[in-house]
Amino acid sequence: MSVNFNKLTQILSWVLMALTLIFAVLFYVGGVVPGTEGTRYEQPKVTNSFIIYAYILLVLTLILTAFFTVRNFVLHPKNIRMTLMVLVLGIVLIGIAAMLADNTVLDLPHYKGKDNVPRTLFLTDVGLYVAYFLLGLAFLAIIYTVISKYFKK
Repeated sequence: MSVNFNKLTQILSWVLMALTLIFAVLFYVGGVVPGTEGTRYEQPKVTNSFIIYAYILLVLTLILTAFFTVRNFVLHPKNIRMTLMVLVLGIVLIGIAAMLADNTVLDLPHYKGKDNVPRTLFLTDVGLYVAYFLLGLAFLAIIYTVISKYFKK
């Protein structure tokens, strides 16, 4: 079972990577929407398809994460404490990001879109702060791993 699952995962990873590479190449060489060429607001033709593909990958990731979390609870019920600690830490991290976030409407000349509203700006700020925190934690984990190797010898 494990060998088949690993093989399936590897094949799926390569297929998704190839599909992403195709979208990325089309994004840069696939032409632009008529009427936007040569302007500051030049828009590639595949932008909407690329965004939909990103949403599909996000939903797939969320579904697989939820599935394997529940599966892990069923197979290893003793690990639920660690999972709940991680969940609480994530909620605290999002809470701190929400306290730091700002929802001030931006002064954007020539912008007539509908996304310059406090709620969208607030959620964007929260997402950015969470991403910064996670990036910082990843760097700290890498540094800790490298340094701790020297003390374990």
